[in-house]
Amino acid sequence: MIAYKGQHTIHKKGGQLYWRTENGSMEGINNGFAYFSSKNLSAENQQTRFTIRFGLDGTQVYEVNNQQVQVNSGQFFVMNEGTEYHLRALNNEDTTMLAFCFNEQFIADFIACKQKSNLSLLDSGGLFECTNSTFHFPEHSLVVDAALKICIEELMDEHICAPVDMVDEFELFSTILTTVMQRTKEVLSPFERQNVVKKSTQVELFRRLSIARDYIQAHYCEDVNLNEISRVACLSPYHFHRAFKHTFGITPKKFVTHLRIERAKWLLENGDRSVQMICHEIGFRDVSSFTRLFCSYTGHTPSVYRNLLSNKLIMTA
Repeated sequence: MIAYKGQHTIHKKGGQLYWRTENGSMEGINNGFAYFSSKNLSAENQQTRFTIRFGLDGTQVYEVNNQQVQVNSGQFFVMNEGTEYHLRALNNEDTTMLAFCFNEQFIADFIACKQKSNLSLLDSGGLFECTNSTFHFPEHSLVVDAALKICIEELMDEHICAPVDMVDEFELFSTILTTVMQRTKEVLSPFERQNVVKKSTQVELFRRLSIARDYIQAHYCEDVNLNEISRVACLSPYHFHRAFKHTFGITPKKFVTHLRIERAKWLLENGDRSVQMICHEIGFRDVSSFTRLFCSYTGHTPSVYRNLLSNKLIMTA
């Protein structure tokens, strides 16, 4: 059962996702996962155990500690045990997510095992903090890189989409947790190339840049500018621009443009809004400029892109 409002299609689930005792405790629950799609997704006043959520389609919008975190396709969000949050789908659009919920004893055993056999995975070089019984991750969306994408695809094929009696849940949860930890350890490596030596400084800089990235994802359809975004990050415009590019591999301006073009593609694929309406909805003022930019990204004008999609759907119908 999915403890959210909306209409849900559960493609596959296993174990236990959510359970509360009479006093509201969520302790003693088994590991659980759910691969599901939702219409009109929403939830208020939720609390989670340690959970890793992958965005597969649409955009999930979380409100955590008075901050908004958007999880798009190609991103994931690690939620710490006890995190309180609200959740909705961006613009009430359909979403698909893959969520892994972890038993607290499994986490403690995992940490104990890694401490004995693989200290490098739990050392101080990563983004997360580790105690003897649990992890604590920063509350920001993270990008699914090529290695993590391959891991998810393999897990989908070998475990999640396999018959229930063939699913090795221990292997499934161990693999996803190990891979996510390795990914988050690599997040700080760009700072080493920027001669930021102290881990505490690296983590703080990543936190500020992530706040700015979350802000961009929430406001990219508006007239955002470098000065505004750098103030959100509490950095000078020069330092922010340089650090953002080194960390995420793209400049803030190009990141805004990327989000706008991806949103335009989605709107062209879903619905019948005119090109002019889409242009203004995603933050462009001039249709001709939008068309040229869209063409430079996709190789087609917006109208041609939509027609090609329509013809493809007709041919496969």
